Amino acid sequence: MLSDKNRAVPFIKKPLLTVIIDTEEEFDWAKPFARANRSVDNIAHQHLAQKIFRKYGIVPTYCIDYPVARNDQAVAILSAWADQGECLIGTHLHPWVSPPYDEEVSNVNSYAGNLPYEQERDKLAILTDFIEKRCGRRPEIFKAGRYGLGPNTARILKELGYRVDTSVVAGTSFSHDSGPDFIGLPTQPYWFDVAGEKILELPLTRGYDGLLAKWGGFLYPRLAGPTGLRSLMAGVLVKSGLLERIPLTPEGIRAEDQMRMVRREVTFGHNYFNYAYHSSSLMVAGAPYVRNDQELEIFLADMDVFFDFFINQLGGEHKTPLEMYDLLS
Repeated sequence: MLSDKNRAVPFIKKPLLTVIIDTEEEFDWAKPFARANRSVDNIAHQHLAQKIFRKYGIVPTYCIDYPVARNDQAVAILSAWADQGECLIGTHLHPWVSPPYDEEVSNVNSYAGNLPYEQERDKLAILTDFIEKRCGRRPEIFKAGRYGLGPNTARILKELGYRVDTSVVAGTSFSHDSGPDFIGLPTQPYWFDVAGEKILELPLTRGYDGLLAKWGGFLYPRLAGPTGLRSLMAGVLVKSGLLERIPLTPEGIRAEDQMRMVRREVTFGHNYFNYAYHSSSLMVAGAPYVRNDQELEIFLADMDVFFDFFINQLGGEHKTPLEMYDLLS
């Protein structure tokens, strides 16, 4: 795992924000994984968020998977923004729709880190080269689909020239679903070393609010379960005002909740925040979080409100993952 040889970065003195988007095909999340899911109509809707990013000087990172990279319209849209310096393009591996198609499509194999070294490397190598060919730039930022890191992923990332990984969900275990266990890993950026090379980990933000928020990373997995899915205990903690875990995303989380979590985390000296969502959430019925036009309006409004708070009220700054790499080096 990426935690084998990790070390903390220097203290971050002011709030810093990255925006990293899982840029992928639309599919029904409740149904089994299928190689036939190739539609990327949602990419034509990304301009809705891009307009907000421009307003605040934010340069998002679109981590794209194979169906996106093979679609001419999607590549044209994203490459135009990248050429203008308005976004970065990274890599997002959904193994079930990424060649070579040697493995059985299953829940276990949907986590690429569960594949043998050769299969995981072949998929990521082909995807990396394909993105470079299609977009005119070699990706250096990686986000595993389903956060599916494994024992070989760090070595593969180093071999393929990646500088940043952003797959870790600190304080969360997916072991109940055959996925990775991130319990105990840092919530703030850290380096991991692979054969003398360093890669920066930018964990997804899962912050806390409540009277026990300072100890949230230790207490929450124990009280609410490693996954946070023991809804009865989690509900009791929230209603009592003791402890609430809040992901930094507009997917099902309102701006006011994101803001109070960030305020609380800053008081603990946690100044790095990773804002993330799925590209399919910008298309009505593309993902579970936006089912109609009204929910899309709320989704976009919450993005606007949060960025205004972070940049103009909190005094924070946006950084791309590669700028974070250079800054923390």
